[in-house]
Amino acid sequence: MVVCASYGMNVGANTMTLAARQVGMSIIPEGKCTFPLRVIETYRPTSIVGSVFKLLNLARRMQAEGIDPGESGVNKLVVGGEAFADESRNYLSEVWGCPVYNTYGSTEGTMCGECSEISGLHVPEDFVHLDVYDPHVKEFVPEGECGRVVLSTLLPVGAKAGTLLLNYDTEDTTVVLTRKKCACGRTHMKILTPQREAETVWVEGTPFNRVDVERGVFQSGNMDFLTGEYEAFLYGAEDEGETLLRVSMECKNPDICDRSLVQENFVRSFLKYKPPLSRAYEDGSFKILFNFAGPRDLELYKIKGRPKRLVDRR
Repeated sequence: MVVCASYGMNVGANTMTLAARQVGMSIIPEGKCTFPLRVIETYRPTSIVGSVFKLLNLARRMQAEGIDPGESGVNKLVVGGEAFADESRNYLSEVWGCPVYNTYGSTEGTMCGECSEISGLHVPEDFVHLDVYDPHVKEFVPEGECGRVVLSTLLPVGAKAGTLLLNYDTEDTTVVLTRKKCACGRTHMKILTPQREAETVWVEGTPFNRVDVERGVFQSGNMDFLTGEYEAFLYGAEDEGETLLRVSMECKNPDICDRSLVQENFVRSFLKYKPPLSRAYEDGSFKILFNFAGPRDLELYKIKGRPKRLVDRR
């Protein structure tokens, strides 16, 4: 297994490396997805851990060298580090020709992961107690309703030391999907993939997250022309009578990109479950401007570290 997640203070890479070693897996601890492609050709790993965009970039590097990711021997991908749309997961799975499993974690708390059913993240309730809290009404919400993830760590029987967290607010939002026994045999509760509150903005009294923008980018048909890389910027103010969302998408070849198709697919997906935004879009108080960039022309390429893909500049 190649681990492309960053080592250091981040819990993900270290935890998965230790866990994989305990079950007898061989680990290639790269830390980044920029490793030489001969690692895949020589060692023939069966799985890779990384983020959606790191793994898409790795696949593009392989294709540029004449290597088909689907024929590389990799038969599963494990992704994490940020929330993502189902559409981007499906596209990643299509490119690599294998299933993609999600993970979620925080350095302070614990790791949650998907089983073979791919129907939600299992919470390791032997190690952590997870509640969903609404900070506005200052109450825990019923199952099926959205709220913030609040963690309290638990110690195994007989343990005398551990990381202590009591009602730790992660500022991530989720929904408890079910507490019933899963078809995989596990009895742990399952939650929806959490989203960062810091990546959520409000327009016309309606919230939308970076994942909503990503969903629009990765619509079926768009990926014939796009690489998947994108960034979005919000301008204006509602009291000024107009709010503008500028979405920049990286094209494989801007000269042959079907821009009208991409725009139509994006708008339909983005406004589908947001009636107030849809009405504002129709009356002109909310506008969406599209920018089609060439390879590596997006602003995010000029910034070191994890890119911020939805920026509120109001």
